[in-house]
Amino acid sequence: MMKIKKAILAVSLAASQAAFVMPVYAESPYEVQDKQVQLNGVTNQLVLYLNSRKMEQNGLEYTAIREATVKQGITYVSLRSITERLGYKVEYDANTNEVLVSGGEATESRFKANRNTYILNGASYPMNGTPYMDEGVLMLPLRSLSAAYGLKITLEGSQAILELPAGTATDPKPEPERNEPPVALFATDKHKYRIGEFIRYDDQSTDDEDAIVERKWDNNEPAFFQPGIVEVTLQVTDKHGLSSTYKQQIEITSELLYTKEEFNRLFTPVGSNFEIAGGSVLSFDALPYTYRTEPYTLFRASGPETVNYEGILYQDTIEGTTLFMIHHKNDLGEKAKFYVVAENKGEAPASVEIGGLGFAGPSIHPEVAGRLAAARYFESMISGSASRSMTLVPGEKKLIFTELSAAAVPNGDVVTLNADLVSDGPIQYTVLIVKANHDPLEMISALPYLDPKESIIRGTFQDSARVFEYNGLVGTKPERLPLTDNTTDPFQKGIDGIKLTEATNSGNYGLLYYIVLNRVAPNTLITFNPRGGLYSGAARVNNDVIHIKHIGSTKDSTSVLYRTGDQEEKVELWITPAAGSNLPFTFLFLPLPEARN
Repeated sequence: MMKIKKAILAVSLAASQAAFVMPVYAESPYEVQDKQVQLNGVTNQLVLYLNSRKMEQNGLEYTAIREATVKQGITYVSLRSITERLGYKVEYDANTNEVLVSGGEATESRFKANRNTYILNGASYPMNGTPYMDEGVLMLPLRSLSAAYGLKITLEGSQAILELPAGTATDPKPEPERNEPPVALFATDKHKYRIGEFIRYDDQSTDDEDAIVERKWDNNEPAFFQPGIVEVTLQVTDKHGLSSTYKQQIEITSELLYTKEEFNRLFTPVGSNFEIAGGSVLSFDALPYTYRTEPYTLFRASGPETVNYEGILYQDTIEGTTLFMIHHKNDLGEKAKFYVVAENKGEAPASVEIGGLGFAGPSIHPEVAGRLAAARYFESMISGSASRSMTLVPGEKKLIFTELSAAAVPNGDVVTLNADLVSDGPIQYTVLIVKANHDPLEMISALPYLDPKESIIRGTFQDSARVFEYNGLVGTKPERLPLTDNTTDPFQKGIDGIKLTEATNSGNYGLLYYIVLNRVAPNTLITFNPRGGLYSGAARVNNDVIHIKHIGSTKDSTSVLYRTGDQEEKVELWITPAAGSNLPFTFLFLPLPEARN
């Protein structure tokens, strides 16, 4: 590798070389000494051919990714093609959309399309032209590139000869295969569709290294609802930052196959949303509202939601099957950790067996943490992956749910946990927060009890599993099951285990709903409709976990959970109101339109 020195380029052009125009340099980052390039040692040469991809280096021929091209009197070359001949490493920084070149002695340079400066070792320098992208290849002004690396240029007719410092001469072996840009391509099953007809897009893009990392579609709607010609675009990008684009036109005839509402019911993918008239939902028949409860005790620790001091967030003693919902934001001004401590308050050894567990965070988005925790809880319920047990002798304290305390939580971030366990003795559970470098078991006896000071409720609530079971036929007409509205579905009453005052579980957060539909009609669509605004959570449908994502005012949208087939089915639904989301919500049961050819 060369030691980079400061250089300047002084080139006089003959009239016969007018096509190869190079304006005078802006000041380069290297010292100017009598306007000569001072190079130590023997140089080797790289010859570029104007309007050609051909390159020669010390008698060996190479092929550039793109031709050396003149635009408005400035010669542009492929950055990668030149720097790889220098033996430098070229990478793409997806965070800044910059091409990073490293080489020489502790040298790093950064280039970016449409920016007429480059960064060398943290300092910014002007360029004599503006870099641009040519089908995913970054093209740079040759003179600016040579200035950045202290190279001398000599012009001979339609050739530009770069003098490279000693130490960059190539091994006279065949050059390794160079990365090529990916090739974007897709196909549709036909080129003419009716209004509301499903369009299947087959992505046929390729890459020489099979390293496509991003696909960006534009206008690839699953169907169109106005006649005319539409254009669909696909851009693919590989791991080196090279990209290409493919476009295709599709004709939409005036013949109607499905209306937009019919199409959405039939084809919206599970987990995706479609628009509805939110006001019409209230006209749907409500399923008969009857349920039974199971003896699950809910331990809800979410107040204070935003925590400003070290201390105990919630504490109570429970025996038997217990549900946990923990949701807090660190506001200590520094990194902190949340812990759950279990202490045997009985006079005999007690076992604690964890069943399902879902943890998410740290995250700056409370609704995202709430959704992921609920989804992971249901996933662990299906797989049994969280199952573990421990035994505590009388008076013994142990940390449980260690996923919660595995990582320090930055100031301003949120953590959420949903879990269940069963104990055969009275166990005192304590949720606490301390600074990241403090020991929770050493500090627990001296920590203060924190007051919620918010409308967010904490507390202990009995009978926190509600089971709805229906034997009638569901789905022959639009129907709904409204939940968490405190009208048909009343909020739980419980107690604050620290203050020993009454607590109301507003929203029934953390409560587990289990809905058994023994007879769902053929061709029925089951969806989730939020009625209170933003909702980000998850539901378990039979043995599948479906993520639910509604942002903003969303009662006019609904997310697809399940479709029955051509025969009557039994369907089971589980849901727990997700932390960080708004309530209430309702399940919808809608007949599917008749399939048409």
